[in-house]
Amino acid sequence: MGKTIKKNDIWSIFMYLIIYSIAGFFIETIFAIITKGVIESRKSFIYGPFCAIYGIGAVAMIIFLKNEKKVWKLFVFGAIIGATVEYLMSFFCEKIFGVKWWDYSNCFLNIQGRTCIGYAFAWGLLAIFLIRFINPYMDKIINNLKNKKNIFKVATSVFIMLFLFDALITNYALDCFYCRVAIENNLNIENKEDIAEKYTKIKNDKRLAGFINQYFSNEKMLKLYPNLMIQEKENKLVYIDTLVPDAKSFYFRLGGIF
Repeated sequence: MGKTIKKNDIWSIFMYLIIYSIAGFFIETIFAIITKGVIESRKSFIYGPFCAIYGIGAVAMIIFLKNEKKVWKLFVFGAIIGATVEYLMSFFCEKIFGVKWWDYSNCFLNIQGRTCIGYAFAWGLLAIFLIRFINPYMDKIINNLKNKKNIFKVATSVFIMLFLFDALITNYALDCFYCRVAIENNLNIENKEDIAEKYTKIKNDKRLAGFINQYFSNEKMLKLYPNLMIQEKENKLVYIDTLVPDAKSFYFRLGGIF
């Protein structure tokens, strides 16, 4: 008899996206504590505790590798899938938001600073733990929730709508932040005239400018996204925290431990 192929339904995929995006937030927070000695924001969106790259990466791995049993294949293909997701997320976020969340240009065997062999290795290890140990347990929880069919679908729908709404708000907030930082610091960016025009329109609308300055101020945005970079012409990267020196980019520093 051939092996049983486990299929993924759309509701489970949506729930995977939410669960593993939240898990990614905690993983990244712990990683920041270990590597930088600070408690800082490592989330993708302004409000929810979502680190979307982990959710998207996990969904891709589950779709393509859920029925794979061999550890070496999970590692190799997990590394390829994770590195591909990381590269595409970096590329499209830069095009959509105008900023970069990470840059691996100084890492060994990197691809345009968007991904590198070291983090591909980490993705491969994550794939093994995800498919072999974590997701089977998560599937049991999800299947139990599915017994309450209506509640499961309503809850999943609510989470996905909040996820998408959070993404849209974040898109707008980052766009405003990018315009303000780039123009006020006279950065040599692409399409500078268009960005300057957008900045002027916001500034001239007193009510809108007041709203943005209250809820999406430089200090708040930098604390939410402490590692953001803007790419100037000739591929020069500028860390935004160097442009807003009065704003603290972390919540708490674990002084003396690291």
